[in-house]
Amino acid sequence: MTVPTSPQALSVFAPGCLTGRSALVTGGGSGIGRASAHLLARLGADVVIVGRREEALQETAASDPERISWLTADLREPEQVDAMLDQVPGCHFLLNNAGGQFVAQAQDITHKGFRAVTRLNLDAPWYLTTAVANRFFIPQSYGKIASITMTPHRGMPLMAHSSAARSGVESLTRNWGAEWGRFGIRAVAIAPGIVHTEAWQRYGLDPAQVGAGLPAGRLQTADELAAVVAFVFSPAGDYITGTTLTCDGGFDVTGPTLAG
Repeated sequence: MTVPTSPQALSVFAPGCLTGRSALVTGGGSGIGRASAHLLARLGADVVIVGRREEALQETAASDPERISWLTADLREPEQVDAMLDQVPGCHFLLNNAGGQFVAQAQDITHKGFRAVTRLNLDAPWYLTTAVANRFFIPQSYGKIASITMTPHRGMPLMAHSSAARSGVESLTRNWGAEWGRFGIRAVAIAPGIVHTEAWQRYGLDPAQVGAGLPAGRLQTADELAAVVAFVFSPAGDYITGTTLTCDGGFDVTGPTLAG
């Protein structure tokens, strides 16, 4: 099954609007991270992508080796984060995109399973963002943070662990926006709906059937999320901070119902 793209969503930005800026993108080996890295580079930014799978990172960087470079790190391990950042020459934008979870009833999630998800989806972006702010953003009096979270916010069955972690990131975003505005830092969380990526396809669901249950009538593409990231990082996003942009095709207000 081919993963859909949305080139029309990427066509609204002025060429070179991010020239002279540098971005750090986590989870850059696939999905939203890969699409965002490609778009940011196309708009002129120098991009460093980070992940654990070297081969996937190389595939992303191959599209624009002059502007996209890659580093490996397990973002759950602070010492690996510090070593990775030692190799980053500069940073104006941080995209916290890396994450993951598994499907489970709330009563069946073990302590080990809960901590595995929250370490990746909450602890890791907290540590990385704090380190990037102290190393780059605060000294240069400028920086933008975009963190991918999730919707619906009203509760998502089988995702208690991930919902808790992503809510934590949205809370951190509000605090970063309030505390770091004086340093010229902007922080935004981006809550997508059901994004049709290679990872989503592994659930084995029918995208047409699931998409038909959403007000938008289809699933979201990674390109559409990349466009929101680029908007936040562009000058158009300079006055947006401390908030969550929910861009989910109406998932949060209705929830999906499988089409019969």
